[in-house]
Amino acid sequence: MSEGRGDDDDTRTFEQAMRGARALDARAARVPSTPARRGPAPRLPRGENAKLDVDAPIEGTTFTIDERGETISARANGVDARTLRALAAGDPPVEARLDLHGMPRERALAALARFVAKARADGRRAALVIHGRGAHSDDARAVLKPLVWRWLATTQDVLAFTSARAAQGGDGATILLLRRR
Repeated sequence: MSEGRGDDDDTRTFEQAMRGARALDARAARVPSTPARRGPAPRLPRGENAKLDVDAPIEGTTFTIDERGETISARANGVDARTLRALAAGDPPVEARLDLHGMPRERALAALARFVAKARADGRRAALVIHGRGAHSDDARAVLKPLVWRWLATTQDVLAFTSARAAQGGDGATILLLRRR
């Protein structure tokens, strides 16, 4: 340990933690890649009177979800919180956009599934989905926004998602971090 580094608490802590550690051989150090599995799109009730409970909490997913009022931030298990903060700050930049305004639920979900699949196939990392705030819905509350969030929390194609910044649509849009192909 050099004199200049001796005063650095982080360096000292790291060196203590690594004491006795040994390097892995080249074969053991490789992590096999596994192909991403696509989750099925959620099935929606059919018929004019069919209702989807968009107010129920999102459960049974592999995502850590923080829903606060009209905003959300969510990350798949294993995705670091720093990655989610970077996404919210614009890193990586948005490379694809989808506007779902005015679409019926089933059509919006189908468009979302196609959009995410194409964006991934094209090698995009970040995408923006504009779902609106629900101001023009029949009962003046968001329908597409919670529906989009539910779908995103069930797919294996998305690593993280968060409400957009004000300049990108605020709580009327969601930014997605797509899994690499």
